[in-house]
Amino acid sequence: MPPVLDIRFHGNLKDLLHPRHRRPGQVAYTLDRRASIKDIIESLRIPHTEIDRITAGEQDVTLAWVPEEGGRVDVFPLAAPVDPTRPTLLRPETVEAIRFLADVNVGKLATLLRMAGMDTATAPGLDDRGLAEKGAAEGRILLSRNRDLLKRGRVVHGHLVRSQDPREQLAEVLALYDLAGKTRPFSRCLRCNTLLQPVAKAAILHRLQPLTRKYYHHFHICPACRRIYWRGSHRLHMERLLATLGHTDGHH
Repeated sequence: MPPVLDIRFHGNLKDLLHPRHRRPGQVAYTLDRRASIKDIIESLRIPHTEIDRITAGEQDVTLAWVPEEGGRVDVFPLAAPVDPTRPTLLRPETVEAIRFLADVNVGKLATLLRMAGMDTATAPGLDDRGLAEKGAAEGRILLSRNRDLLKRGRVVHGHLVRSQDPREQLAEVLALYDLAGKTRPFSRCLRCNTLLQPVAKAAILHRLQPLTRKYYHHFHICPACRRIYWRGSHRLHMERLLATLGHTDGHH
C-alpha cells in the first residue's frame, strides 16, 4: 500500500478546500505518485500564493519538497501584515515595492486601488500565461479570483481575492498588506495608472464644462492620457470610502 500523507490546513485555507474537507481542514492524501508539496496542495484547490509556511513534522519545508513517506504536514495561511519585500523560505524572491497587477475579474478593484494611490497595472489583452509572465517580469503582486492563474509557477507573489464586492476587495487587500494610511489617495490616473500632475486652470479652460469652470479652481491632469481631475462630488464619495478604511484625506 502506498503511504498516506496527513495534510492539515489552518486558518482561512480551510475555506478553499472542497466542501467535504472544510470542517476538519484535514486531508488524507495517498502518495501514489512522485509530486512536490506545491503540486499536492494545489491539487486540493489551494494556490501556493495563499500559503505562508509548510511544516513536515516540525521541519519547515519549501514548495519544491517532495514527500516520499507518510506523516503529518501542516499548511499555514498568509496573515496580515504580509511584506513581500522581505524574503521567506517559500518566497526567497522579493519585490522592490508593493505594486499590483490586477486580473480582469477584479477590474473594479484595480480602479479603487488606483484611487487609493497604489501602483496597479492591468492587462486585459493577456491570457493567464501572459499575466503570470508580466507580474514576474515587473515585480508585481498578482490579484485575481482565478485559482488556476495563481497556481502557475511563474507567479511568486499573488493573492486570491475572496470577496466579490469591490469595496470589500479593497479593504481585504489594504488590510493584508497593511497599506491603510500609507498610500497617497488621488495621486494616480484611474484610467491608466499614471501619476497625476497639477495643471493651471487657464491651460485647460477650453476643456471644462460651464459649471465645472465656474465652481472649481484646482485641477490635476494625467500626462499620459490627458484626463483631467478636480475635487468634484465623485471625489467626495471616494474620500468617504477611504476614510472608512483608515486613510487620511490625500490632498494634492
